[in-house]
Amino acid sequence: MPDHPALPDYDFDISDIDHMTDREASPTWKLNDVSYPNRYVLAYCREGEAVYHIGGKRLPVGKGDLLFLPKGLVRSAYADPDKPWSFCSVSFDIRFRNEETSGLFERFDPVIRSPHLYRMPALFSELLQIWTGKRSGFTVKCKSILMDILYILIKERDRASYGTAHYNAIERTADLILTNCKRHFSIDDLAAYASLSPSHFRLLFKQITGMTAVQYQNHIRISKAKDLLVSGECNVTEAALAVGFQDIYYFSRLFKKLTGESPSHYAKG
Repeated sequence: MPDHPALPDYDFDISDIDHMTDREASPTWKLNDVSYPNRYVLAYCREGEAVYHIGGKRLPVGKGDLLFLPKGLVRSAYADPDKPWSFCSVSFDIRFRNEETSGLFERFDPVIRSPHLYRMPALFSELLQIWTGKRSGFTVKCKSILMDILYILIKERDRASYGTAHYNAIERTADLILTNCKRHFSIDDLAAYASLSPSHFRLLFKQITGMTAVQYQNHIRISKAKDLLVSGECNVTEAALAVGFQDIYYFSRLFKKLTGESPSHYAKG
């Protein structure tokens, strides 16, 4: 059995896009106990304000907010008559590849607001343009843009779970490891880079990535080595050296521990 830590594997496809709406501001806009049993809805508020009522809660919506409305969610809503909202929405369905991903989509907050949603105006604008034009390949492009939007939502949910400052510090540190995979970083080095104490860094890194910092460094290096072997670009020795291992025997043992197979199993020729 491969010996590697389990990480969330959010795996899904956009199976269908039903329609898009580009709604200009109207003081009389409202919904009364609406739900869609077979599709999700994402809506981005461009300007103005509205109020949603979901599950007995009053949820104000304003400029820059994103709505995520799962299948079957009953909601009522109305535009602020003095500052009615304008918005763009997309209705779609998802094919989930595992139960963990399905559960994730049931835990999103209906109203998401964050400074990290700054790409939403451009993404929704492009999505609307491509969808409306319906030129060759539009379905592929629209699904791609929608996947980008959902990826941002997943990252934002993770950021909100751990706090922006801590999450960003660990993300920066993980990126440092990723872009310097041949180098071995000590916990003290990484903690200093994240501006955290070593003990706090260890705790946060494991919580956010699902791995210790040592496990993550090994995971990145072995994953890269596996790709080099599968591609046929390197033999076992070359792959080991390319990701910073000088001891080929240690590399081979660690590779089998993490993947369940020896490096030679993936080597071409």
